[in-house]
Amino acid sequence: MGRRTPSAVSVRPYGPEDWDAIARIHDTARLDELRGSVGVEAFLTLAETHEEEGLFDGGLWVAEVADGACSQPVVAGFAAVADAELTWLYVDPARYRQGIGRALLRHVLEADDPARIECTVLAGNDSARALYESAGFVVVETKAGKLAGNERFAATGHVMEWHRP
Repeated sequence: MGRRTPSAVSVRPYGPEDWDAIARIHDTARLDELRGSVGVEAFLTLAETHEEEGLFDGGLWVAEVADGACSQPVVAGFAAVADAELTWLYVDPARYRQGIGRALLRHVLEADDPARIECTVLAGNDSARALYESAGFVVVETKAGKLAGNERFAATGHVMEWHRP
């Protein structure tokens, strides 16, 4: 089966009306993230973790794509940045590999003209690491410790940095 490509991805600021969509996206995509790293036993919903993990501490954007089934665009992913750190980037699993994560990442790197952005990718989340590396991020440190958002679990993460060329 070939790769499906949306006609266009647009990125806009988050609004309260987007909560249900980003919660659904996080809760399905987070399982994929954990499946390849810490394990799905560590899963907690966005509703359980967003406050402690600071989802609204900085900029928060959603990516929309046209949906052939209706005339309105649908939220297909979201990203958040606080204090020069990309803290969240999730894409609807039904829309993986359609350029949505790349569009969100490009928006983050162009917004407010940052000189440097950092993110942490769980060891085993190879598709996320590949996305960041393709945008110029490099691993600067690998750390073991408690899983952000569910400290009952141990995790290994790659701290990655991007610097404006």
